[in-house]
Amino acid sequence: MLKQRKYQVLLAVLAVIGIAAVVWFQVKPVSGKFHKVKKGNLEVLVNSKGEVKGDKYTEINLPAAVCNQELRVYQLKIMDVILEGKAVKKGDYIARLDDSQFATMMRDNMQQKEKMDADLRNAVLDSTVILSGKRESVSNAKLDLEYLKIDLEQSKYESEAYQRKTRVSYQKAENEIGKLRRDYLLERNRLKIQVSRSESRVAEFQKKINKYMEALASTTLKAPEDGIVMFAKDWTGKTYGKDSEMNIWNPLIATLPDMSVALSETYIREIDISKVQLNDSVRITIDALPDKVFWGKVIKIATIGEDHKDFDMKAFKVIVRFEKSDKDMKPGMTANNDIIIASYKDKLLIPLKAVFSKNGKQIVYLRRGGSITEQEVQLVAENEQYGVVEKTIQEGDVVMLYQPDQFKVEVEKIASRD
Repeated sequence: MLKQRKYQVLLAVLAVIGIAAVVWFQVKPVSGKFHKVKKGNLEVLVNSKGEVKGDKYTEINLPAAVCNQELRVYQLKIMDVILEGKAVKKGDYIARLDDSQFATMMRDNMQQKEKMDADLRNAVLDSTVILSGKRESVSNAKLDLEYLKIDLEQSKYESEAYQRKTRVSYQKAENEIGKLRRDYLLERNRLKIQVSRSESRVAEFQKKINKYMEALASTTLKAPEDGIVMFAKDWTGKTYGKDSEMNIWNPLIATLPDMSVALSETYIREIDISKVQLNDSVRITIDALPDKVFWGKVIKIATIGEDHKDFDMKAFKVIVRFEKSDKDMKPGMTANNDIIIASYKDKLLIPLKAVFSKNGKQIVYLRRGGSITEQEVQLVAENEQYGVVEKTIQEGDVVMLYQPDQFKVEVEKIASRD
């Protein structure tokens, strides 16, 4: 009898232990399968890569002498440049452009000018010879007129017929002198115009040669101010460097940023740009300064999207201004911009892995006691890992991170960030 009681007590103890074990394993969250709901803070972010720049900067452009369209040189090759990011003083060497086109065209113009000079000399010489001959003809005609005048004065002693003849000859000589004088003036004006045109052509070629000489002297670029050199980019987004090609319609070759006020220039995909607003706070980290965190605000959002090599869709330029600059901050550094588009404090958070979709509704699976229940929820906001919920869920609830077998029919997981 006593032995039978011992067996009964032992069985009862084992049963209690078994029940306790079952309850224990049903309630205790297992890592990777369950999550205990807690309150916390959540930030909704739009993340993007950017480039550090100065708010103000001095431009280094192709010199006006090089960009003169009259010279008919539209493309220029960069033969040599200094390293990007180098600190320079005013007047320091920056880059050198290929001057071969200017030199070639200047030689061609000099050869043409030499021909024009020869034509001008010949025109002057011809003018001198021709006008000299004309003046001599007028002088000879004047002498002939003097002889005729004497004959005319002496003819009063002759017959009336001879007097008329002498008078006619004198008038004819006067007319001839008038004609010679008119011819002289006309020829002088013609030759003057001819010489003037030759002089104009020579002066035009000389002026163009001077412009080519000025362009040749301008192919070495120097810093207009002190600063750190940051080279511009061409239309493909490639930074200018040695052997790069530039055109005179896009003359910016480099800038000298003033880093007292720093910016982060970034691009946001068109599907995210509507979330970003002016004055949104931005948390910024810089790859080259991993131990520092900076803060800034969105100050400009482009109104027109553009093609960008890093995106397969339109992207919009966004400018972020740093609240404070830093002495170690350099233009061109890569910046990671976390644009905070919404912030929630002390809210119930659940992992997106715990949220599923069923019949168009968002649901979670709660484990309470020894049973699993299905609970509809509504996410107020979410980031890549967590969502904010209200009502329906309480702090301390345990949600499942997987789909229970009995609920797998027509259930589709809607949020997974593995």
